[in-house]
Amino acid sequence: MASNDNKTVNRRPYMARPSRWWWTQNSFYRWYMLREGSCLFVFCYSLILMTGLLRLSQGEQAWEHWLQSLQHPLYQVFHVLALLAVLYHAYTWFKLAPKIMVLRIGSWTLPEQAMILGQWCAFVLCALTMLAVVLWGGM
Repeated sequence: MASNDNKTVNRRPYMARPSRWWWTQNSFYRWYMLREGSCLFVFCYSLILMTGLLRLSQGEQAWEHWLQSLQHPLYQVFHVLALLAVLYHAYTWFKLAPKIMVLRIGSWTLPEQAMILGQWCAFVLCALTMLAVVLWGGM
């Protein structure tokens, strides 16, 4: 005699598919998607830099032509947008870091603001060092 107690019934409840624009309903998700979208600027900028390396390997004339093409207004607008996107991305990651990595020494915990300030100081120091190398032609 077969009993229904041993049979497994595979039921899946109905789950409505979310719209493609679900993230627009909440400002937290909008800012999150903006941060995630900023990686597209980083990707495109890395392609521009790799193209520059390729042109540099092809000789002085190809390099000069590549540098000349970067003078186009669309490239300059792109560079400003990429800078803003990367700065926003860095800002959000710097805010997130103290939540991911809590620094403790014994019972003392480093305050979140101190960690964020330290990251920004390191960021500014690195940026100023690179600017000095570019402006003064090396160290």
